[in-house]
Amino acid sequence: MNAVPHKGKTVDDTCPHTAAARITYDMNSSEEMMTPSKIRVLLLLAAVALAVRSTVAAAEGATPVVEVRNGPRPGAVELRANQAVDLAAELMVEWQRDDGSFKLVKELDLGSLKLLASCGQQVGACVRIDERGLRPVPWTGMSCSAQCTLNCDGNVRLSGRFRFVVTTCDGKQRFEGPVFELPPDTER
Repeated sequence: MNAVPHKGKTVDDTCPHTAAARITYDMNSSEEMMTPSKIRVLLLLAAVALAVRSTVAAAEGATPVVEVRNGPRPGAVELRANQAVDLAAELMVEWQRDDGSFKLVKELDLGSLKLLASCGQQVGACVRIDERGLRPVPWTGMSCSAQCTLNCDGNVRLSGRFRFVVTTCDGKQRFEGPVFELPPDTER
């Protein structure tokens, strides 16, 4: 601690908050004038406070945020992230029930939809996205030939209100998109 006498009191001069408070007090004092050197010190303390704040935030690690957006037509989706994040490769589709709750639509595309930029792409268990985002191959609205499977028996066109959902690879965070409507028997 660097203790310095100031107007009859001892002030810790190493603490930016105390020093800033002392300078602020000096600025409001009728006995003293604000000098250019005091202005420089005040600006320096403000810069130090901002640097400490951003360093602490970086050390704590910002939480990744993934935005799930609907594309230009029903079934299309776009993902954006505020930083690089590993997502589970599964692109979930949830159907909205009449009571407003959601239920996972299972067995789409003979398994599940994937976070694929193209149907020929191979993906592992996780897919990394960043600020550039990802536009996965759209959902066709079909139950079986839903994304990259072209033909299958028992294909059914689904209709109703749906949303896309993705999770981080570790499953700790879930990101839900807005609801979109798939009307019955609509060619897209």
